[in-house]
Amino acid sequence: MSNNNYSQDFYEEISLQDLFMALWKQKVLIIIFTLAAAMISGIFSIFILKPVYHARLDIIINMPETYQTKYGDFLLPISTNEQYINLITSSEILKNTIEDMGYDTNEISIESLRDRISIVQTNNNNAGQNSFVIRVAANNPQEAKLLAEVLYNNYIEFVDVLTAKGAVEYFIDYYSVQVSSLNVELKSNKALLEKYTELLASTPMTINQKEAIDSIKSADKISNIVIMENIINPNYTALEQDIIDIKQTINTIESNIDLYNTYLDELKAKKAEIEAYYNTGEFNEISNKIVRVTTSNIYLVSEPVAPSRKSSPNNFRNILIGAVLGAMVSVLAALIREFWFKKDMQ
Repeated sequence: MSNNNYSQDFYEEISLQDLFMALWKQKVLIIIFTLAAAMISGIFSIFILKPVYHARLDIIINMPETYQTKYGDFLLPISTNEQYINLITSSEILKNTIEDMGYDTNEISIESLRDRISIVQTNNNNAGQNSFVIRVAANNPQEAKLLAEVLYNNYIEFVDVLTAKGAVEYFIDYYSVQVSSLNVELKSNKALLEKYTELLASTPMTINQKEAIDSIKSADKISNIVIMENIINPNYTALEQDIIDIKQTINTIESNIDLYNTYLDELKAKKAEIEAYYNTGEFNEISNKIVRVTTSNIYLVSEPVAPSRKSSPNNFRNILIGAVLGAMVSVLAALIREFWFKKDMQ
């Protein structure tokens, strides 16, 4: 009989009024839990969590497909503006930025710095020109501003170096082939000039027409023709003109070889400068020998400024979340205490 009564009590439904009464009885516990959770969240948010400040870079990119240099037109290796802006988080740029900022590499890695950079593409009606917003996070306003400036400068330098490297390698290969081909052509023309010069030396400049006529047996048939003793040999004249043309061709080839070798010397010097950049991180401003592609195609709308307020953590939101979680836990604890432990005691 007693077992039946226990089962009936155990499965007895709890009314909504009982729930409210139970919570009201445990209101002190609920309030204490809620306030404690809110205070802990506030202390953690204010004193433990590091503040985060975001500096902003507004960048407009309008890169062409080909770029004109003193060495000729160079087809740029990257085709879209989105690909160009994504370079800002490349490892080489972030590595140089970490060094320039003086960060401890044991504390800040390339991956952690990449996580502090976000890229946002803004709406732009002009399909040929894209606008991007770069947000850079740091622990204080001045650091955020400086980090944005250093990152942008390293980005511009890297794009210039990347483009110059591709152009230098392309033109070195191109002019090396051109010089090799011209040397073969020069050798052929010099051999032809020597042959024509020898042939000209053995060719008479004039022809004695009288002697030629006398050698003809039927001279009486041409008695009405005026005969001159010496006339210009047309073969000699033709050979002279051919020699002049060959000499002009040789001069042109030699001039081109000299020019292309000058280009190659300049390009090889620039290649050494670029290799030094990748080895040491030091790179002098690109000279007029390779025009800076970013000068007229990547624009910083305005200089980054130090943020006036932090982006995170949001203290009020964290305190509110802590209070809500504390209230939920305290309500659960109150219900367990009211209905579970008291029923066991009965």
